[in-house]
Amino acid sequence: MKKIKLKVQKTSLKKMFDYGMNYKYRFILIVILSLIVSLTKALPAWLSKSLMDDVLIAKDMKMLILVSGGLVIATIVKGFSMYYKEIFSSYTTRLVVRDIQQDIYRHLHKLSHSYFDRTPQGEIMARISGDAGNLGKIGFMIFQILPEFLTVTVLLIGLFRIDVVLAIMTLIMMPGMMMVLKKILKKIKKTARKRQDQRGELNSLIQESLSGIRVVKAFATEQDEIEKYEEKNMEVLSTEYRNKKVEARISPINEVVTTILTVGVLLYGGNKVIVDANFTAGDLVSFLTSLGLMFEPLKKMIKRGSDLMSIMPSADRVMELLDEVPEVVEKKNAKDYGDLSPKVRFKDLKFKYGKDLDYAINNINFEINAGEVIALVGRSGSGKTTLVNLIPRFYEVEDGSITIDGVDIRDLKIKELRDHIGIVPQETFLFSGSIYSNILYGAENNVTKEEVINAAKMANAHNFIIEFENGYDQEVGERGTLMSGGQKQRIAIARALLKNPEIMILDEATSALDTESERLVQDALEKLMIGRTTFVIAHRLSTIVNADKIIVMDRGKIAEIGSHQELLSSGGIYKKLYETQFGEE
Repeated sequence: MKKIKLKVQKTSLKKMFDYGMNYKYRFILIVILSLIVSLTKALPAWLSKSLMDDVLIAKDMKMLILVSGGLVIATIVKGFSMYYKEIFSSYTTRLVVRDIQQDIYRHLHKLSHSYFDRTPQGEIMARISGDAGNLGKIGFMIFQILPEFLTVTVLLIGLFRIDVVLAIMTLIMMPGMMMVLKKILKKIKKTARKRQDQRGELNSLIQESLSGIRVVKAFATEQDEIEKYEEKNMEVLSTEYRNKKVEARISPINEVVTTILTVGVLLYGGNKVIVDANFTAGDLVSFLTSLGLMFEPLKKMIKRGSDLMSIMPSADRVMELLDEVPEVVEKKNAKDYGDLSPKVRFKDLKFKYGKDLDYAINNINFEINAGEVIALVGRSGSGKTTLVNLIPRFYEVEDGSITIDGVDIRDLKIKELRDHIGIVPQETFLFSGSIYSNILYGAENNVTKEEVINAAKMANAHNFIIEFENGYDQEVGERGTLMSGGQKQRIAIARALLKNPEIMILDEATSALDTESERLVQDALEKLMIGRTTFVIAHRLSTIVNADKIIVMDRGKIAEIGSHQELLSSGGIYKKLYETQFGEE
């Protein structure tokens, strides 16, 4: 398990590095600027020897001017270098994060329906916004650690130049401290991953509760939802507290180690100044200055390393999303749809939503000729919607095949396949924007306003649209909240009509309409269906009595098939459903 987690972390860092390499020249410039900053930070330590031996002891005024001037120039150079390093590192980090976020969004739209079925929306949002946003912090911290690391390296080289034994004494303390810190950082990363997962769960809870706010209020369960939120929020707080407790150990450990190290160097170095004529007071001061200057960037490195480990799980979670493989994939040599006739055949078709689940569609065999209307009826959960969702390849067929004019849908380009299919789903979804933009959604670029209005008229939507103050420019609200159920349904029908597809899928397309609107829309749909292959899912059997074939689904299988009269005469499931709605004739 530990090996797997380590592999994920390394893979995440490698992928982030690959993204960064798109801006390698910027990175080279940042490294150069960081090196300049490090050298100028180390300069006071090197000048301190001359300040002690040549200025304070030898009373050399010229050297005092040179040392003072050197410090001023170094400070100015350091200031400019730090300024431009901050600008370039911040902007480059944002460029990398932008690229990753765009790839995440692009990748999400390539994923199959099954991913969204099993992954809560709040969890997805947490990864896009929270986790992807943390990648910016990771990049920024890496750029902050870089100059600190270079400063420590430069100063360490200086220590060895001054005195090898003292430098080795300094290094002896490092491994022990690093081992302790490594254990602490490991714990930080573990609790941080748990915290990020819990935040994802919390976002999912918020998303679900707000999406179902009408149900919550209808059942007066506001307090229950609040308590669930508070409980989950407390879990996040508890994990964050444990994480901070672990992080808090780092600072006192640093202080103790650095103090012991400084005292040790002072005792040994002071003795050496007394007994060794070649080791001057300037050497000891320079060594102690270098050591003092090294402690600060070292502490920052450790602190930022701690912060880095705390948010590294965000990188893992983002990369896990990017590694998610779509179940529905277009073949490399996929064919154009071309002039295929909308003749659809289902052969030995099987499908299930998971390996350990029963078949939702089991051994389906039937054929629909071009221009025919096929109605699918049956009890809830019998597989009607699942069956039609396989036609546009929202899910991948488990076994068997679906062909259009003899061509397997898996051999066609996915976009072209879906461009020839119009869908009015059971749950109507409208995007934020105007009625006009929603009807126009997914249509060709050269569609005219007159065509949009004609589609609305055919869907019996035009009359209620022009009653709005802004007409077709009326805002529908988020998810269409400013429209009634019937209005949303008719806008969705108009959207499908405007697409002018060869294959239509109507999943309870008239379910939200009143009797008069249903009659008008049904009449328009019947005219539209001429020359088009149409699949109609209906609970209202009155809307499908004129269908060419009616298929009765039961537990994922075809229980009956035939015309309205044939099925009534057979006395099977269809007759029972019909009698339930209309009573015995």
